Amino acid sequence: MQEQDIQLEMPDEFVRPNYLQGSIANIPATVAALLDAPFEGLPPLPGALWRPLGGDVKRVVTFVVDGLGWNLLQQERPFLQPLLQQAKVEEQLTSIFPSTTAAALSSLWTGVAPAQHSLVGLSLFFPEYGTIGQLLNFSPTFGRYPDALVEAGLSPEAFLQWPGLAQQLASAGVPAHAFKGWGIVNSALSKMHGRGVAGNHGVTTLADMLVQMRRLLEATKGERLYAAAYWPTVDTLGHEYGWNDETVAAELRSIVMQLQTEFLDRLSEAARRDTVLLICADHGQIVTPLVERIYIEDHPQLQQMLFMKAAGEPRVVYLYTKHGCQENVVTYINEHLGEAMIAWPASDILGAGLLGPQPFDAATAERIGDVVVVMRGGHALLDSRTNDQDFTSRMLGRHGGMTHAEMIVPWLGFRLDDM
Repeated sequence: MQEQDIQLEMPDEFVRPNYLQGSIANIPATVAALLDAPFEGLPPLPGALWRPLGGDVKRVVTFVVDGLGWNLLQQERPFLQPLLQQAKVEEQLTSIFPSTTAAALSSLWTGVAPAQHSLVGLSLFFPEYGTIGQLLNFSPTFGRYPDALVEAGLSPEAFLQWPGLAQQLASAGVPAHAFKGWGIVNSALSKMHGRGVAGNHGVTTLADMLVQMRRLLEATKGERLYAAAYWPTVDTLGHEYGWNDETVAAELRSIVMQLQTEFLDRLSEAARRDTVLLICADHGQIVTPLVERIYIEDHPQLQQMLFMKAAGEPRVVYLYTKHGCQENVVTYINEHLGEAMIAWPASDILGAGLLGPQPFDAATAERIGDVVVVMRGGHALLDSRTNDQDFTSRMLGRHGGMTHAEMIVPWLGFRLDDM
């Protein structure tokens, strides 16, 4: 894979994803390197970020805490210090672009950037079905019809045009196990990500997940293994209250306490042997106050140049322009709304490598439309005020954009037989 040549002028508040030297998309190759398994995709993280975890690694556990930005980790560092001081590795990584869960988890389950796996946002245009689809439930955005796109013919297992991490590990004799909530364990998105898993474990609570993970490690002592756990509640509460609310901090502290008492403290010496624990996040969050919302419907000149509703999400928006209007849309946004957002032709976003290096999946360009708009500060761009009673429109905390708060996440590595 190769970097791109186009250079985009960006404000200092934006952080570019570091696909070749330090992003979450490099984690799967790092897992494979720790397990001495071949891997096709982006390269692993630099050796300094994983070699201190030692050789003879037979088992790797990743714990993805949705929405755990570096800012939140720093805020809670005094409480987290007993755990952090046991880490062999503590560093910062960038998220991917867009810094949103559906795209990020797709990178964590494939080891490639969004440009390669083509799941480039929460809401994407599906021209073959004539609709914008919401990727968490595979439903058209105009109504709640779970898995409607699947019923229309979209196959989750064939959606991501890249082999899954579990598939590649299985070819090397390493079984992979996924742990996530019962509500999503059999979702279309989970089926995309879970191609090749040996075990798909649904859980009811965090304690349930940690006990199930511990039992798996105990039952497979001495065997090669990869276990991937995902927990969403920091992100969920951050959406409701903002990442810096005391409720979010309390939730993170609770997660760490349970991780210690129900997983780490109870593992036998034999189950710990040759086992690495990696803690990371898909993205961080930024607070988006109500007063910083901008509505497309308040800009009729802009609205008239668009031929359909926007895709993407409020922090990174994909616009589809009427024929011959692309340049005018970019100019209008940058001249009239430039303090709140920046617009680029979609081809420039691809050419600059923000979605990842080449080769691009054929569907990627189609899915990002004609103009890509990235929010500055705490702004959000929405289609209409009429949707403000919907939870996704009322969110205080958001992600998807390129600010430091959204893009910088922790990377923590532990050798369990040294803890």
